[in-house]
Amino acid sequence: MSQNDNNANAKDLLYLVSCAVNEDKPSPERCATMDMDAVLELAKHHMLSAAAAFALETTMALPASWKDAKATAIRRLILFDSERARVTRALEENGIWYLPLKGCILKDYYPKAAMREMTDNDILCDGSRMEDIRSIMTGLGYECALFGRTNHDVYHKSVVSFEIHSTLFVPLKAPVFSAYYENITDRLVRNGGNAFGCRFTDEDFYIHVLCHMYKHYSNAGIGLKALLDIYVIDRKKGQSMDRGYLDRELEKLELKSFEQEVRVLAVKTFSMQPLSDEEQKHLMYFINSNSFGMFSNVLANCLHNDDSKKAKRRYLLGRFFPDEDFLQLYYPTVYRHRILYPFLVLYRPFKGLFTKRKALLMEYHNLKKFKKTNVPHSD
Repeated sequence: MSQNDNNANAKDLLYLVSCAVNEDKPSPERCATMDMDAVLELAKHHMLSAAAAFALETTMALPASWKDAKATAIRRLILFDSERARVTRALEENGIWYLPLKGCILKDYYPKAAMREMTDNDILCDGSRMEDIRSIMTGLGYECALFGRTNHDVYHKSVVSFEIHSTLFVPLKAPVFSAYYENITDRLVRNGGNAFGCRFTDEDFYIHVLCHMYKHYSNAGIGLKALLDIYVIDRKKGQSMDRGYLDRELEKLELKSFEQEVRVLAVKTFSMQPLSDEEQKHLMYFINSNSFGMFSNVLANCLHNDDSKKAKRRYLLGRFFPDEDFLQLYYPTVYRHRILYPFLVLYRPFKGLFTKRKALLMEYHNLKKFKKTNVPHSD
């Protein structure tokens, strides 16, 4: 598929999603010219297939693949909501405070909740009760896939997943954000009639969405769904939020200019306004990332001051010889006992060959073909 075809498909997807969130009916003539299979494939990469399908069905009979994508999103929403209610009820019964995050809340900002697709339920809980939470989750039939390794534990059951967070950010990876949320309970208010359920104010919820977005944006990139979230928040809450408070807090987080740039871009993109050349370039960064970012963005963002050869060399050195931050986070025993470091350097490549062979091959091919490009950065 040519670059022109890719650009046309991206424009078609943005058009359909814009129609969906603005509750407009797409033009039947324009829809008839779309490459339906290619647009759906792109939509799936960005987790926007349900939103696009809701718009498309107002003007034509949905193709079977689109109908399946929409039905899957609706089924997942029902399951996620049902399971989240079970989990939060158990947390209430055990006296553990909890705060639903991101998509759990954002879905209700959309015209139809199923437009906002999710891969898991994110909940922040009392970090001193993670052992108790593990017992609760396994008692509810969940398998614990990750525990105590980072700032969130992971639980799976069938198609439903939970990320139970003890903190919002890891200090080693996001020191400014981590310090800002150190006393998180001071920023929370009780959620309705729940004894232990909490929520952010609208302003603090928006700030957290931006922090999470920037964490991915500045590393591997982040897809169009995140940009759409900003538009939907602005459309629903923008006029009622305290802009002075937002500006002061975003200044502390070094996100004030980033927020302004992505908000303007989101508003112009999803109200189908013309973009400047710089804005178009910025939009392409989102388009060329899927929902979870792209390997090339990791190189471009982490090593943006170097040329391609230097970037590759530094990247490889970092992969073979992990630094102290990586050790402290993933190999704390080696961090405490440096005599083990040479053994770790030998162990990790062999472990990867047996457990992550496909991922390593993909990483190698991506690294080989990587070329430096100018990626937008917000200071």
